[in-house]
Amino acid sequence: MNLILENDLFEAFAEASDHVYIYVCDVSQDLSRWSLNAVEYFGLPGEYMKGAANIWMEKIHPEDRARYLADIDAVFSGKQQKHKCEYRAMNRFGDYVWLECRGTMVYDDARRPKIFAGMMTRLDARNKYDPLTNLKTFYEFNNLDFSSHSGTVLLIGIDNFRRVINNYGYSSGDVILQEFCGRLQDYCEGKRYLYRLEGDEFIIVSPGSTRGDTEALFAEIQRLGIGLGQQRNLLISIEVSGGAVFYPQDGEKRDILITNMEHSLEHAKEYERGKLVFFSREIAEHHNRKARLIQEVDRCVRKNFQGFELYFQPIVNKSDFQAASCEALLRWRTEEGIYGNIGEIIKILEQSGRINEVGRWVGEEAFRQARQWQREYGMFRVGFNVSYIQFKDSSFVDYLIEKAKEYQIDPALISIELTESSKVDDFTYLAKCFEQLRDFGFRISLDDFGIAYSTLLLLKNLPADSIKIDHSFVRGLSRENTVDLAIIESVVSLCRKLQINVVVEGVESAEILDIMDKVPVNYLQGYYFERPIPVQQFEQIILKKVLNS
Repeated sequence: MNLILENDLFEAFAEASDHVYIYVCDVSQDLSRWSLNAVEYFGLPGEYMKGAANIWMEKIHPEDRARYLADIDAVFSGKQQKHKCEYRAMNRFGDYVWLECRGTMVYDDARRPKIFAGMMTRLDARNKYDPLTNLKTFYEFNNLDFSSHSGTVLLIGIDNFRRVINNYGYSSGDVILQEFCGRLQDYCEGKRYLYRLEGDEFIIVSPGSTRGDTEALFAEIQRLGIGLGQQRNLLISIEVSGGAVFYPQDGEKRDILITNMEHSLEHAKEYERGKLVFFSREIAEHHNRKARLIQEVDRCVRKNFQGFELYFQPIVNKSDFQAASCEALLRWRTEEGIYGNIGEIIKILEQSGRINEVGRWVGEEAFRQARQWQREYGMFRVGFNVSYIQFKDSSFVDYLIEKAKEYQIDPALISIELTESSKVDDFTYLAKCFEQLRDFGFRISLDDFGIAYSTLLLLKNLPADSIKIDHSFVRGLSRENTVDLAIIESVVSLCRKLQINVVVEGVESAEILDIMDKVPVNYLQGYYFERPIPVQQFEQIILKKVLNS
C-alpha cells in the first residue's frame, strides 16, 4: 500500500469542491493520484497514473506550456519549493479553461524530492456577483442541482459586441450591458434565474420550461435588445444568438450542460447567427470533430508544418488565355492522406493565432518556388494570400522584405493578396504596411473582393494594384442573371477609373467565359482553365505552355 497516495486527508480534500482539483505525487516512483473530479473533467486515463507529467503537458495550451514548464522545472530542480502558475488546460469536451495551479515539494533528509502535492482551481468560479451587472456569476450557477427536476437552460451571447465598443468606447459598452441586463432581470424576475457567464454571455435557467416557452423567451430577449444606451442618447440595438439545452435530458451534471450549451451557441454564431439553436447529438459530433481537427492541425504546425503544402492555380490573360501568373493556395491533409476543408482550416488557424506561423511558412514557400520559376521562365508572377491578422504582427512586413532579399527574387513578380476573412479595424496602419511593401517592389491585390462589408472602404483607403472579384458573383452568372453581372460591370468600371487591374475568379464554364467576353477585365481565373494543382503538375501542364509560347 502506498501511504503517500492512500490516506483519508486526500479523500477529504478531493471531495471538497467541484471546481478544485487535487493531486499528489510519489516522486521516487513517478506515481501520482488525482481527484476523481479531475479525472472526469479533464478526461485523464485514471485516478492513479505513471508519468502524469507528460500526460498533463498534452492538456496544457501550447502557448502556456513554456511558462508552466519554467515554473515546474524550478520546483523539481530545487530552485524553489512552491509551484504557482496560471494557464489554460483542455477539458474532456475539447475546451480550454483557465486554472490557477499551486503545489509544494516535500524533500527527504538528503534534500531529494519526495512528495509533490497541490491543487488546481478553475478561475471561472471565484466571484459570487458580477460587479458590473450585479448578476450572479457562473460560480453560483455551479451550485444548482439539475437532477431532480426538469426545464431548459438558455445561453445567450451578444453578436458583434466588439463593434459597439470600437464605435462608442468601453464606458458606453458597459452602459449598454448594464441596461440590457436590467431589462433581462425585470423580465426574468420571479420565474427564471439569470447569471452572467463572462463578457457578453448570459445564462437563463427556466424550471419547467418547454421548447415553445424557450423560443418565446428568446424572441422577447431579441426585443429587449432594441434601443439601448438611452442614458447617453445612443439608442443602439443589439442582437443575440442563443444555445439551449433541456435538463435532465441533455445532462444532469452542470459541466455537461454548460458544455452542450456552449456547443449550441457556438453553432448558432457560426452558422445561424441571430437565432436560437437547441442542443442535439449532431451538434456534439460536429464540435468533437472540430476539436479533434484543432488538435491535429496544431500538432502538424508544431511538427514543422507537416501535412501542409501549396497548390497553384493559373491566372490567364483574357486576350489569349495564356497563364500570366498564378495563385499559391494552401492545402492540408491528415496522416491518412485525407484533405481537410481549407476554409475551415484557415478559420481554425486564425482563431488559434497559428495563422501567423503558417502564413510565414506560406510566404517563404511561395518565395522559394518563385525564385525557381523566375530563373526558368522569366516574367511569371506568383501571388499568395495574407490575412489581416498577419499584418497585426508588427514584424511581418519586415519579414517579407528580408525573405525576398534572402531568396533574391524580383518583388515586382510577387503579388501579396489580402483576404477578407477578418475585419480591418485600422486602415491607416494597414495602408502604411501596403506602402512599405509597394515601395520595396511588391504588388498588392485585394482578394475576395465584394463579399465583405468593408469592400469599398478597402478600395478607398488602401493602395492596391489589382482586385479579384469573388467567385460568388461569377459562378451563378447566366443570361438571365443580370444582377451579378451589373455588380461586376460597376466594379470593373470603377477600377478602370482608378487604374486598378481586375481579376475575375470563378470562371467555371464556357457560358460564363462568353459572358465575360463583353466585360473589359484584364485577367481570368477558375476551374474552366485549371483547378489548383500540385507544383509538379503545374509545371508540366501550365508552365511548359508558357515556355513554348
